[in-house]
Amino acid sequence: MAGGDVVMTNPALSELNPIIAAPAASWWPLAPGWYVVAITAVSLTLLLTLTIVRAIRRRRIRRAALRQLQPGLALNELNLRIKQACMGYYPRKHIAQLSGRQWRDFLLQQLSECNAARYYDLLVEVEQASYRPLAEQAELQQRYYEFTKAWLKLALPPSKAQRRRMHD
Repeated sequence: MAGGDVVMTNPALSELNPIIAAPAASWWPLAPGWYVVAITAVSLTLLLTLTIVRAIRRRRIRRAALRQLQPGLALNELNLRIKQACMGYYPRKHIAQLSGRQWRDFLLQQLSECNAARYYDLLVEVEQASYRPLAEQAELQQRYYEFTKAWLKLALPPSKAQRRRMHD
């Protein structure tokens, strides 16, 4: 007998009902674990978006100051650009009153020790340049322009610790 004949001749098998396929599993409602995954994913996306938006906003003042920089600006104009940018991050009252040695010290404090040592002599020279004729300041203006660009990129926006120190 062939295998197909066994099914027909066996009375126990002929009494069985036909096989009914189970309905397809529904994708809704989700298992509780998927809700946790979805909430976590949405929360992380919101947190990442907020962090990126805050970072962009914090750097807006620095970008504006860098756009205003132009080669050939006078030393006092370059100082003004730095002060304007600083007033966006630090208390205006504190920044506006800084001049001379205090201004130089403030600029150096915002830099790493390596950069502060590198730019110290330049800042002393700029501080003394106000007593020299403009004709002698061309090379110094270019160096101070490069310093201003570097300082804005390195020192702004300040860290929370730097801002806290300024408020104390």
